[in-house]
Amino acid sequence: VKPGKLSRPKCLPPRLLKQKVWVPKNRNFLPRKPLPPPKEAELKSPHSPQEDTLKSLSGDKTSVMIRNIPNMFGRKDLLRILNIHCRRENKVQQQIPSSYDFLYLPMDFVKHANLGYAFVNFTSSVAAERFRREYDNFLWVGFGYKKICEISEAKYQGKEEYTQHFKDSRFPCHTDHYLPVILSPPSDGFTCYSLATLGYRVSTRGGGTGRRIQVA
Repeated sequence: VKPGKLSRPKCLPPRLLKQKVWVPKNRNFLPRKPLPPPKEAELKSPHSPQEDTLKSLSGDKTSVMIRNIPNMFGRKDLLRILNIHCRRENKVQQQIPSSYDFLYLPMDFVKHANLGYAFVNFTSSVAAERFRREYDNFLWVGFGYKKICEISEAKYQGKEEYTQHFKDSRFPCHTDHYLPVILSPPSDGFTCYSLATLGYRVSTRGGGTGRRIQVA
């Protein structure tokens, strides 16, 4: 190039341009950024923008449906939120402890994002009502979202009903993280527990698109 003259950029035809294609090294890798764990201080207050408008849960109800969950939340994120809630409740001496033994976060197997709702079974109706009081009308400001959480009674009630409902279900997904789980022993925010999945994973031949599995 002569001094004082600018060189013209070379334009290559599309067939000669190198394209970077992302290929997962293993089938259990999720093509999304992990959600940063929330700080416990961010969960200390529900940040309710309005007064509680939902009636209390019925006296014997232990299972709740959580609506308007940020779609990038995974099962680990919900487990952490539930554990923090139970641990905080149980730090205060309570006759009836707060603990839960079932969790299911339905997923879109194509987009690898949750469907915006989840089901949790607590070990007592008292524990379920405590959770409702804290998280009904909860604004997810600490997570970078503006969704307002809603808590209501779930259609199925109790760990046994969920076990019967999901034990023979088949999920066309690539990871057990998308399946319903039973916690043993129930988590109170302090004790260690193991997760037992309900249902079965089935493969999608030829990299199929999969489909959604929801609670009817």
